[in-house]
Amino acid sequence: MSQFSECANLDDSFGPHAGECRGGFDFTLLFEETILTLLPLGLVLLATPLRIWFLWVRAKKVTDAARPLAVFKLTAWILLGALQLASVILWSTLPSTYRTSASLAAAILSLITTVALSLLSYTEHTRAVRPSSLLSAFLFTTLLFEIARARTLWLLSESDSNQNQFIAYAFTASVAVKAIILVAEAVQKRHLLRSKYRAYPPEATSSLYSRYFFAWLNPLFLRGFKRVLYVDQDLYTLDKHLKADYCHERVNTSWLSATKESPHSLLKAALRAAKWPILQGFLPRACLSALMFCQPFLINHAIRLSQEPVTDESTQRGYGLVGAYIFVYVGIAITMGQYQHRTYRAITMLRGGLISIIYRKTATLSLKEIDPAASMTLMSADMERIVQGWQTMHEIWANAAEVAIAIYLLEEQLGVACVVPVVVSILSLLGSIFAMNFIMSRQAMWLEAIEKRISATSAMLSSMKGVKMCGLKDTLLHNMQKLRVDELRISKRFRRLIIWNMLFAYATQVLAPVLTFAIFSVRARDTGDRTLDTARVFTSLSLFALLSEPLASLVMALAAFVGAMGSLTRMQKFLQSGEREDERITNPSTSSLEISEKADSQDAITVHKASFGWDSSKAPLLKDITMAVPRGKFTLVVGPVGCGKSTLLHVLLGEIPSSSGTIRLGSTSIAYCAQNPWHMNGTIREAILGVSEFDRQWYERVVSACALQRDFRQLPLGDQSRIGSGGIALSGGQSQRIALARAIYARREIVILDDALSGLDMNTENHVFHSLLGEQGILREMKSAVLLVSSSAKRLPYSDHIICIDPTGKISAQGSFADLNEAGGYVSSFSLSRADWNHDFSLEKDAELAVALGAKSGTKKDYHDSSPSISGSSRRSSSNDDANDIFAAAAAAAVTAESKANDMSRSTGDAKIYLYYVKSVGWKAALLFVVAITGFVFCLTFPNVWVQWWAAANETEPNSRLGYWLGIYGMLGGLALVCLFVSCWQMIITMVPRTGERFHLALLKTVLSAPMSFFVNTDSGETLNRFSQDLQLIDMELPIAALNTFTTFIMCIAQMALIGVGSIYAAISFPVVLLALFLVQKFYLRTSRQLRLMDIETKAPLYSLFEESLSGLSTIRAFGWQKDLEKRNHKLLDHSQRPFYLLFAAQRWLTLILDLIVAAVALMLMLLVVQLRGTVSAGGVGLALLNVIQFSQTVKLLVTFWTLLETQIGSVSRIRSFTETANSEDKPGEDNEAPPSWPQSGGIEFDNVAAAYRDNDLVLNGVSLSIKPGEKIAVCGRTGSGKTSLIMSLFRMIELKGGAIRVDGVDISTLPRQTVRQRIVGVPQHPFLLKGSVRLNADPLGGATDEAILSALSCVKILDAITKNGGNLDTDIDEINLSVGQKQLFCLARAILRPGNILVLDEATSSIDAKTEEVMQRLIRKKFSNHTILAVAHRLETIMDFDKVIVLEGGRIVEIGNPYELLEVPQSVFGRLYSASQAEEMEAEVDVLGGPLKSVS
Repeated sequence: MSQFSECANLDDSFGPHAGECRGGFDFTLLFEETILTLLPLGLVLLATPLRIWFLWVRAKKVTDAARPLAVFKLTAWILLGALQLASVILWSTLPSTYRTSASLAAAILSLITTVALSLLSYTEHTRAVRPSSLLSAFLFTTLLFEIARARTLWLLSESDSNQNQFIAYAFTASVAVKAIILVAEAVQKRHLLRSKYRAYPPEATSSLYSRYFFAWLNPLFLRGFKRVLYVDQDLYTLDKHLKADYCHERVNTSWLSATKESPHSLLKAALRAAKWPILQGFLPRACLSALMFCQPFLINHAIRLSQEPVTDESTQRGYGLVGAYIFVYVGIAITMGQYQHRTYRAITMLRGGLISIIYRKTATLSLKEIDPAASMTLMSADMERIVQGWQTMHEIWANAAEVAIAIYLLEEQLGVACVVPVVVSILSLLGSIFAMNFIMSRQAMWLEAIEKRISATSAMLSSMKGVKMCGLKDTLLHNMQKLRVDELRISKRFRRLIIWNMLFAYATQVLAPVLTFAIFSVRARDTGDRTLDTARVFTSLSLFALLSEPLASLVMALAAFVGAMGSLTRMQKFLQSGEREDERITNPSTSSLEISEKADSQDAITVHKASFGWDSSKAPLLKDITMAVPRGKFTLVVGPVGCGKSTLLHVLLGEIPSSSGTIRLGSTSIAYCAQNPWHMNGTIREAILGVSEFDRQWYERVVSACALQRDFRQLPLGDQSRIGSGGIALSGGQSQRIALARAIYARREIVILDDALSGLDMNTENHVFHSLLGEQGILREMKSAVLLVSSSAKRLPYSDHIICIDPTGKISAQGSFADLNEAGGYVSSFSLSRADWNHDFSLEKDAELAVALGAKSGTKKDYHDSSPSISGSSRRSSSNDDANDIFAAAAAAAVTAESKANDMSRSTGDAKIYLYYVKSVGWKAALLFVVAITGFVFCLTFPNVWVQWWAAANETEPNSRLGYWLGIYGMLGGLALVCLFVSCWQMIITMVPRTGERFHLALLKTVLSAPMSFFVNTDSGETLNRFSQDLQLIDMELPIAALNTFTTFIMCIAQMALIGVGSIYAAISFPVVLLALFLVQKFYLRTSRQLRLMDIETKAPLYSLFEESLSGLSTIRAFGWQKDLEKRNHKLLDHSQRPFYLLFAAQRWLTLILDLIVAAVALMLMLLVVQLRGTVSAGGVGLALLNVIQFSQTVKLLVTFWTLLETQIGSVSRIRSFTETANSEDKPGEDNEAPPSWPQSGGIEFDNVAAAYRDNDLVLNGVSLSIKPGEKIAVCGRTGSGKTSLIMSLFRMIELKGGAIRVDGVDISTLPRQTVRQRIVGVPQHPFLLKGSVRLNADPLGGATDEAILSALSCVKILDAITKNGGNLDTDIDEINLSVGQKQLFCLARAILRPGNILVLDEATSSIDAKTEEVMQRLIRKKFSNHTILAVAHRLETIMDFDKVIVLEGGRIVEIGNPYELLEVPQSVFGRLYSASQAEEMEAEVDVLGGPLKSVS
């Protein structure tokens, strides 16, 4: 009875240990009733009313089908309440000696809580989309506590009264019911939700357990394991907190409220915006640290347990240790997953917000601040660094705390010797901090180099037709590769810092144990104090691991976070860059759809005494401008090239601020058509609609007015044909007319056109002009104010108001045509007669009668056969004259085949890719790396065995032979650091630049050798993504992943060997563990690899939209489309966020599974220790358990790094697939060497030439033509007749399907295409300038002297524009701000400098005024008098003195001969074309250059 009284008294105390009572392994009853019962009950009772109130005001979420589950839950809660009521009665009737002071209170509060929770259960069931997290957490926690309490009650009932047995029965029954409730409350309700809630992502509707164990990802993994995944069909949608709108609102609001005085203002704003997800990671990270530090204590207890005799008490403590191991290792798995998942949610929010505000900022930039490469770098390289830096943000504070705790615990084990690791740690940290001072500056230099290369790449991709036509492939290959080599050279300075940091990170792990054990042992030998025994050695080693790993992590986390800070600083600088200053004064606009009548006296635009210039620090380009644009009238602006006509339009659009004066707009309803048409990727219909709704009747009228029906019927898919990026699939005329149709379709009050008719043939131009601006034209009918800048004077008689700008940038005259024509001056110098408004469309029809002469007829079709679709795939920049649209279809089949091949390897991967990567590195370099890493791992792990032997020796001969033990220990540590340095240097400094150069060169060669169809079919953002995102991953993430993967692989082998040495029985389980790891990674990789590829691929449309928006910013702002395109950006961003976020979540799933596998290994090992005590040595137990701790980290890292490597290697796979499968335009047999002086004479022969962009769809058919050396041949015909196809066939840019082209008797199909393009001088319609100096652009082949370059620039009247502001041949071409017309003159100067005897002009004078064109024509005849000239012309009056004219229609030559002779032939096709053009010229005297061309000197 005395023992019962003792136990009763002990049970009524707090304890918590119950002493010898109940086997010596139990808590006191009072501890269980207060801490394990009353505390959680009190907490949940406080939270329940708040939660009920929060939910009660929410809408009902479930359907009536949810009622049975609700009834079941309530029934279970009622049953639980009944059992608890019985317990209250039983406890109240129990004598006080059998219960504690808290027994009755605990029973009563349990009953009250059950009543409250039953109400909460019903509310959660009906008004929440997911099972209750509060109930789940409470039920799970208290269920574990109550199981322990039930055990105590049953042990009490064995020695006490029967009444205790009744309490035990009732309590056990309540535990069983609670377990049922636990399961019922965790049942997901997705199938019970109302329809509008069922679209929620699985994570939002999953239970607490599903979220903690990432079970909501399992369906996605199963789908990914079985088949190829697609973003829209398979990936979960984002929850509202990760969507672009929400993220933008959070980050933008935080940024706008920031002071912006500090360079880190954006960092602070980002932290404020994502504070809640960040703060949610604090608690699980703190719990993770606490659980990590339980491990050395568990090892200490396990070793001491293995040294104790086998008794019931020690066995019970052993099983207690088993339970502790389960709690610690499962806890580590869950807390690790949760803290990282919350961190990645914060990163996803931040990414969404930052990309959104960067895009919004681009819409406000001034035109001179636009740098597409800078925005692209912010979006790609900088964003990646921010993501990497924020991944470890919690490691900074947590690791710092862990280092302090580890040092304190080491002091407990080793006394004053613990000072050594502290000193080593501090020195390592100081060394790392010193290195970090250089990280931001060196990273900034590297990013600037990346930015420069990306900018040049983007410019190259946007002008591939000009690149090929001008034969600049080799020049660009050299220049672009040089930029890449310079970038990698600059990056080495940053990479050395990484190696520096890695050495400091590992210094503590390697040197601290050696120095600490040395001092401890020497001191022990000298003082005779305690020596290094087995328990102390392995406890200390585990603490060293817990010191060195956080320290290494802290160093790397600080470096990554500092890098992220640097990128945020760059973003902040961009966000604070100069914005457009729109100083226009605007009146309220009427509806853009219904333009109301306004007073005739009110002007649409007025400018008063204003001066303007691109650079406020320099003299204005336009001075003292006073002008008015009448409402509802047609105003024409004329003037010579470079006088500032386009600048004036940019002023009126608010793109250039005024230095003085005022601008007033009568309306903000503006449409704008730029001189170089701007298009976004999509279909023709989408290009015309812009952001407007589809109105079929209005659409058809606009299409007809812009003469697009015939083009639609020729295109394979009509108006659903894709135009490519920048409209590369369109001819120049088609591109201009579609941009014009977009401006008309928008129905705006003010329409501003910048030379929008210059690229059209005469018939088409006549049709479009009279349809829009004739007496019955659409714009006249709409009463729109039309402002047209034109390089041609022929439309002056048709204008209501004329503004003339002189070469000095001043208005020389303005008024009506009649007034200015009579007044003398610029307008009267053209000798133009009055306008003839009676346009005869029959002339156009007559001009097309050539179809009857054998021209190919197109398939007639309805171009409205399908509805608009909003998607994007193809792209590139604007082009020339005819059937380029067929490019897209030509490439479609190849892309389909390639995509199928890619689909096969998206989920399964390709082992050969590793071999491909190693080959690119080099076998010797790879072998040296492998040897160095293996040496490092051996020297890092073998010391664990060495100190075990040392500790065993100390058992018999304490502290003897210290020099032997410490010498070899120290030698191994030194070798480890040397091997680490060699391996890191080999990988990061030697191997990475080598692969970087080779992959970039392979990409560059493939792109420059690709046929034109590739650039039509392939989105420029996708191609640019290969040069930015893929190469960025290969440069930085892939080598680090490869380094880490191989290191951890070797480390795993070593640690498994050490665990096996410590416990041979544990080694038996390794095959099972390895099989489990293999199956996990196989199951995981099939999905994660696809997610990574989708992550890369969905970034491409984002980059494309950025690139497109920046290139067309003035057009976008003129139309007022900023908000619409911002919505499109948000949509694309959401599309990109889905694989981005799910990839992170999938990685957390993997981490959790690996942690649980490690927990299973630790549990099995601990069970073996308990069961096999006496048969295993304490040293073996310590070695095995220590390596379990390290193995737990290493195996996680191995599979994590391996899977990361598998996903990162996708970039190499994409590059290999691209370089190996992309079609090259170079064909076998095109390798003959051209004679050195070829072409010497310049004779050209087309022999029955048939050419096509794709099989069986000829664009040239039966073309036979002989051009004698020195002849001047003009090519004319309607838009789409085959003119540009003829030119492109000469430059080998389309494939011949029959016949041959010979130049000086040499079949050009036998020569390399680059040779042909370099030897034939070409001037494209749209001028192409390289990124670089004036010298590089004037003489890209490097064969001319500076004097020759200056002479050529002077000849084309462009030198003054370069030198007037201090420019010279070394000035960057972008700093000169040449107009489009001046760029065309610059390209002519380039042609003058090129050697050769053949000149090809593809409508090279379309963007210059008539007087400048006259100068150019004279210059061409003078400088190229001995050349063979082949010129495409729309302005027929400019080619009347050519030797021959070729008229094309439908890809056939329908007429050829001397132009004057053809005019004499009745029913001549050329005569009809000429008559149609002359009928609209209205010039009294056509100023035609007379005399034979050859006579001009």
